[in-house]
Amino acid sequence: GTILSLGAMAWAADRGRAPAEVRNLRVSSKAMHRLRKTVLDQDINQRLKLPAVDPRRVDLLVAGSVLFDTILRELGAEEFTLCDYALREGLVLDYIARNRKHSAQIDRYPDVRRRSVIELCERCRYWPEHAQQVARLATALFDQTRSIHGLTDREREWLEYAALMHDIGVHISYPRHHKHSYYLIKNGDLRGFEPTEIEFMALVARYHRSNTPKKSHEGIRDLKGDDRRMVRMLAALLRLAEGLERSHSQVVSKLELHDRRKDYLLKVRANGDAELELWAAQRHRAPLEALLGKPIYISADGTGYAEQSHKPPSVSRQVVRGGRDRRVRKDDAVVAPGQVADRGRAARLRH
Repeated sequence: GTILSLGAMAWAADRGRAPAEVRNLRVSSKAMHRLRKTVLDQDINQRLKLPAVDPRRVDLLVAGSVLFDTILRELGAEEFTLCDYALREGLVLDYIARNRKHSAQIDRYPDVRRRSVIELCERCRYWPEHAQQVARLATALFDQTRSIHGLTDREREWLEYAALMHDIGVHISYPRHHKHSYYLIKNGDLRGFEPTEIEFMALVARYHRSNTPKKSHEGIRDLKGDDRRMVRMLAALLRLAEGLERSHSQVVSKLELHDRRKDYLLKVRANGDAELELWAAQRHRAPLEALLGKPIYISADGTGYAEQSHKPPSVSRQVVRGGRDRRVRKDDAVVAPGQVADRGRAARLRH
């Protein structure tokens, strides 16, 4: 504002009249230097009589003219162009230029809560296709068991966000990544959430693998009874959804849960080979079975797979061992046949 006023006064001093428009007005540096000398020799009453003066800035003319004239001389500028944008607009434009990605994210995710979750996931370099598939499967299971667990859309939202963030702990380390995910969610500066909501989502992500929630565990023991049951239910849904995305290939296209009175039948529709997903889902269904109160049988619809037995097949303990032979381990089911014999280099899928 002060530079705009000084520029208009310098232009008017050369021409004897105030400019009709100051926007994009070009003023010589010599005119600015002459104006500086003029205002230094005048008192405030005399400066108020100068052409194009802004009375609101008359007390700043001396300091402003000295500073601006010095800047022009240091830059070696012969003239300058007036702009009706001030420092405030400059700060806004600078922020936009520095935060184009964030601004685009706002357009893509208008909801501050969802945007905050996605930004945390991206900072931790998550796998978007895998996370979105797990979230889709988890919420599908939630919707089809809603009449049983009685939870609301609020808890559904927590489940979806926990599913999106469940693997971000891999950014720190794959071993114990479920616990790293808990830490990152708790300390990820998620915006728009209450502290208790962040705790719930962190706990649900924490229990997507390994141990199930127990009353003695840190974080769980501090919850009230209803909240503890809610976390257990959401974690069980997420755990099963994670199993149904075991290969990270998004082969499961639809889920249908049927109540057969004595048990539940989960029909899995797949657009490819879902054998690994069925195997993993069978391993991870127990927590949800306990909460629903009935066994869950899993079958793949339209892919030729038989309905999975509730009890996993037993393996004989009489294994011939000689030379480099060894017992079959539980993770060998996800290892290529040629790699089973090599214990040190056995490939393991992330989950």
